[in-house]
Formats: sequence, C-alpha cells, structure tokens
Amino acid sequence: MNPDTRPETTLESSVLVHRPAGVVAAFVLDWGHDHRWRSHVQRFTCTPPGQAAVGQRLVEELRFAGLVFVTPTVVETADELSASYAGGSSAIQVSGRRVVVRLGAERCEVRVTTRLRVGGLLRPFTPLLAPSYRRADAADLRGLPGVLDTILGTAPAGRSER
Repeated sequence: MNPDTRPETTLESSVLVHRPAGVVAAFVLDWGHDHRWRSHVQRFTCTPPGQAAVGQRLVEELRFAGLVFVTPTVVETADELSASYAGGSSAIQVSGRRVVVRLGAERCEVRVTTRLRVGGLLRPFTPLLAPSYRRADAADLRGLPGVLDTILGTAPAGRSER
C-alpha cells in the first residue's frame, strides 16, 4: 500500500516549563536527549550530533507494545526554537514538529506534534495501539519539566508546572 494512502494518526501535546525558551529548546531540539525524557526511546542517533539542523539525520530506536521500531528521519526545517522532521520505514511513516514558544523571560511552552502512518502487518492494530501511544507520549512531555529540573537544577522560580 502506498504510504500516503495509509490512515494518519496525529499526536499533539504541550507542557508549560518555567525556564527560558532558549535553554529548553537547546534540550528538546537535540534529539540526542530523547532517551532522557521519552520513556520508550532506547537509543537515538543524530548525524551530525547536536541541536536540530536542516539535513540532520535521526535514527530512533523505540520499544512499544513489546515491539522495537527503528525509524530513520531527516530534519526538514530548523531554527532556534523549532524543528520539523519526516521519514520512516516500510512499516511506519512519521513526520512532526517540535516548537518552543517563549511566554516571557523565564517561561515557555513546548508543543510537540507527531503524525504516524502505520502499514504492513501492524496496520490492523493501529486503532488498538494509537490510544496507548498517545497517552504515553503526552505523559512523557508532562514529565519534561521534572527531567529538566533534574538535569539542569531547580527551575528559576523554584517550580515547574506539570
């Protein structure tokens, strides 16, 4: 089946973070950190390493529902506070965007959108798997402020909103 004719599942989540947008973007837009805040990511390879740049190649190894998914993607757009990517394999096509919205000097919102098109033998199971993956994805993003507090130290105002 042509990947463009597969049903699309869209995951959208956001979280408020009490840190400067540039600091948060430096972490969230460096996919090499994904294993630190996304519970199902086992490994993430970025070539070249570092914050998102157009043409950067990303290979995610993710374990979900007892299965391992290896998904190669390429960063298509990138700037200081956002990046979009697309790619996939014969089993799954993926695209998405991460945006950090500045809400003041010490506060921002992280918005993550992921679009999935599942094919092959997994396609019939998409309606069963998508809700669980959506919940896990949202929970990971809600946990991001705590991960940043652990890695970077206590938030500037001594709090993070979850």
